[in-house]
Amino acid sequence: MLAALTVTATGFAACSKNETAPADPAPYSELKNYVMRPDGGGFVRTYNSPGIQSAAALGSKVLTLDFVASTANLHLEINRTQLKLRDSPLRGADWVGTYAWRCLDHPTDPVFVRYEFNSEGVTSAFPFSETTPQLTGNVTITAYDAKRHLISGQFVVEAPNQLNPLPFVVARFPLITMQVSGKFDNLKVVM
Repeated sequence: MLAALTVTATGFAACSKNETAPADPAPYSELKNYVMRPDGGGFVRTYNSPGIQSAAALGSKVLTLDFVASTANLHLEINRTQLKLRDSPLRGADWVGTYAWRCLDHPTDPVFVRYEFNSEGVTSAFPFSETTPQLTGNVTITAYDAKRHLISGQFVVEAPNQLNPLPFVVARFPLITMQVSGKFDNLKVVM
């Protein structure tokens, strides 16, 4: 009887070792850049997978999200101490929630944002969190798979009174409103 139980137990162990875990779902990202002039004109550029490289990493102080496209780069840092952690033995860490942009008027809000835009070979940097008094919008984490370390969500940031990154219309419209929005699904968080 003991031998039969040992064989059966070994058979179950062998079965579970031979099973492969399902592959992670393919990541997807989207990034939109709206440049809005005071006269109501402007333009939109949209980038999405596979034309955008996205990455997520959890460091000792921040959760970073990076979106790099051909002419635009967005870098976000969510303060790790302000992540909404609802640890439970069954679910693990749960970062689902909405996070506000840090700006000059709200220096303790959790999300730092920096944007770079390239037009006609000229790169303009927009360190929104360090230079803009008011930012509207937020980052929302809609799902976090703690077992696979996959994160999904969306973001929108609107920054008024930015220097126009388009050299051919700077003389007429030196200041514009910049809006950057997008979404991300199943980004692997490097721990």
